[in-house]
Amino acid sequence: MALSNKHYLFLLPVIWLLLLADVAYAEAVTPAEPADNPAKQTAGQLQIAEKIRERELSAEEDPLAQQLSDRAKTPEEIAAAADELRLYGSVRLRYRDTVEGTVWGDGGSRFGISGRLQLKPQYWLFARGEAGFNLLDTADLLFNRGDRPAGSHFGDEVFLRLFHVGIEISQFMLAVGKNWSTYYRVSSFTDRFEGTGASASGTFNAGTDGGYTGTGRADGVIQIRGLLNAFNTNSILKPLNLNFQVQHGQAIPKIPDKFYKTTIGLSSVLKSKHGVEIGVAYNHANIDESDLPSLSANGIDGDATALILGARWIGENWYIGSVVSRLKNHETTGQDIYFDGTGWEVYGQYRIYKQWWAVAGWNKLNPDSSETQVGEFEVNYNVIGIRYSFREYSQIIFANARIDSSSSSDGTQGGNVYTIGVRWDLP
Repeated sequence: MALSNKHYLFLLPVIWLLLLADVAYAEAVTPAEPADNPAKQTAGQLQIAEKIRERELSAEEDPLAQQLSDRAKTPEEIAAAADELRLYGSVRLRYRDTVEGTVWGDGGSRFGISGRLQLKPQYWLFARGEAGFNLLDTADLLFNRGDRPAGSHFGDEVFLRLFHVGIEISQFMLAVGKNWSTYYRVSSFTDRFEGTGASASGTFNAGTDGGYTGTGRADGVIQIRGLLNAFNTNSILKPLNLNFQVQHGQAIPKIPDKFYKTTIGLSSVLKSKHGVEIGVAYNHANIDESDLPSLSANGIDGDATALILGARWIGENWYIGSVVSRLKNHETTGQDIYFDGTGWEVYGQYRIYKQWWAVAGWNKLNPDSSETQVGEFEVNYNVIGIRYSFREYSQIIFANARIDSSSSSDGTQGGNVYTIGVRWDLP
């Protein structure tokens, strides 16, 4: 029996309660260490949990997530940190077998430069510029120019991914430019499949990188991130993560000469010292009411909104994350028709043996039954795979199968996709 939208929205709070109940139970039943220092074992366990969290943070796309996490260190550690200028790159290649044939392609290759400069104690200036590139397409252009369409040029396959500057003050940072969104602080919980995924969270909406609407790599954004010490020092809860962003005048994806007014994004993530995290994010892009009559042909009947609830649980040998999204005038079909709908993503991994990990999960996005313009469109696929880690998440090879039951507006079924690939970060 298929789950309805209300079932999707009900499941995540239940997961949250179960996870928090487990943490509370673990706190209650953990026996005191018989040694002369009972607190020593607990402190050691928390140190191990923190190392595991840092490992999983390295898998996330947003570099400021790790940077803000470091702000939770003591003032002495922050003051001792050195200035930094870093060049980096990541080659991500994959080979896919689809119903339309087999193809080599890129899977998010990029290069960039980042830097941090201490202005005075507790004050830092930071900046980052990052470009993506389709390495195989560029090589094809260099060596097979006669096979390329007219008008193609070297460099067409290079594009901007991130470009921002900012300032850090203790546990607070302000950034301006193109940056990972406040929404992504929660949707990243399940954006971890190699070469697929993130189809139901609304992050990369309307076939874009989420830059215009502000849920992915937001364009022209002013963003504030901070940590709030809302709990006492003995609490199992870590400082509360709060995020805010604003954009203005960004183009409405897929619709020429139409623009959003002001777009606001908010999110918060609550973490425990035992690896449990819960988060909520909301993004609201205002549309001029005078534009609505002309936008109705594209399915838009109001402002674009995206609400997401997420939870994840991190262990030494496993990870599980789930997000539920409620999207209105935000996501589109393959024919660029906007709709209201509910999405659900799950990602899980388990260490099989040493550096070998099994991964599995699903993406489901269902338009509301009242959305007649979308026809039979839906996103519905499962993913299973395996990963070998040479160096955590920075140097890996992987293989996965996407078992796809999705359908386009005319009812055409999506075919299964089988992928093998490599991710190699430098340095």
